[in-house]
Amino acid sequence: MSFSINWTDVPEAADTPDIQHHFELVRTEEIPDGGGTDAVLPENAAHTFIEGDNYPCLRLLEKTHGGKINLICIDPPYNTGKTNFTYNDSLYIENKSAWLSKDKYSAWLSFMSRRLECARNLLSEDGCIFISIGQESLYVLKLLCDRIFGAENFINDFMWLHGKGKKDRFSRTMQQSNLCYAKNYRKLRSFKDVEVTDWAKTNTDGDPRGNWFSGSISFDEKRSNPNHPNYYEITSPSGVKWKRQWLIPKEKMDELIKQDKIYWGTKPEYRNVPREKIFNGEETQIIPKNIIDGAESTRNAQNYVDLILREKQCFDNPKPVGLIQRFIQIANMKKNIIVLDFFAGSGTTFEAVVRQNRLDGGKRKCILIQKPEKIQKKSRFSTISELCLARMKAVLEPQDKITCWKLCEKQPFST
Repeated sequence: MSFSINWTDVPEAADTPDIQHHFELVRTEEIPDGGGTDAVLPENAAHTFIEGDNYPCLRLLEKTHGGKINLICIDPPYNTGKTNFTYNDSLYIENKSAWLSKDKYSAWLSFMSRRLECARNLLSEDGCIFISIGQESLYVLKLLCDRIFGAENFINDFMWLHGKGKKDRFSRTMQQSNLCYAKNYRKLRSFKDVEVTDWAKTNTDGDPRGNWFSGSISFDEKRSNPNHPNYYEITSPSGVKWKRQWLIPKEKMDELIKQDKIYWGTKPEYRNVPREKIFNGEETQIIPKNIIDGAESTRNAQNYVDLILREKQCFDNPKPVGLIQRFIQIANMKKNIIVLDFFAGSGTTFEAVVRQNRLDGGKRKCILIQKPEKIQKKSRFSTISELCLARMKAVLEPQDKITCWKLCEKQPFST
């Protein structure tokens, strides 16, 4: 059985094939100021901030970064249904306000499909995307993503427990969804998380280091691949030989044997399949759970943004830095990846990248795109893009820099 999703398309001016004829990215500044006015978006920039509507920006990025973005994290408009979906984009070809009153989902799906298709084109073959979404549009977005990325590339819905929850008279919603898709499921590295062991209750061999449990570190002989780099032979203390594919390289195995952290079975036979001894208090790599708890609440995130921007609620409903940082961690990618957020908002993704680099010495690069939407409430910031850049400056590491760009219209569209 197959399912499809259809909508009435809402054209945008930036659909033009000759995108570079109408738009360009103009460099505005470098932070800290390093001088120079490069005309081409540099791939070696530490971090990049682009002010402008994200669709034409993404179209332009496809020319320079197609297939080079490793990780995308976005928090798009949710289309809650309380009002017609509106995204203040003057580049719609048709009369947007009249059209939107007829079909809120078609407008939202048209808007999202264009941007997600660009996202797919930007992703590397071993890359993936996390998309935050509320329950109102979760299942519609899932069908759309299945169509764009392929249902076979769906990884999971990583549900963030965000606090006391949103309630009505029927239920209280405790989670927010984060759909994750791979560009190519077969080429995406396995996700990993880290957990501190505290459940070991026994000490089978009387190890003076205390209670431990054993973890599997090999495939059985039938499932082992003789051509795999981790296919090798080890010998137990009694001389029993085990030749198979292991989950760790030979150097790591030799280190564990030297530390007496391999359990071979009882003395003197030592004939059990070798397993790793894991003690309480040690960190263990595990397959990530799709329930994310402990990544701060909505209220914590709001209080933090208020503090760092020195202004109360100038930006509503920011995501916690720890949530995006968790996505970076469990994605288990190299430490020099490029991370993109084209609904940058207050700049949470940028701070998550900076924090993770600080934590593990990584050299990840971040690209943010944010439209200069007017802030409706009283604020010292006039636009969200101005607010976002202020936060980026506040958390920037001394060794890093930000190159700032602005989307400009070169050739106006005829009406």
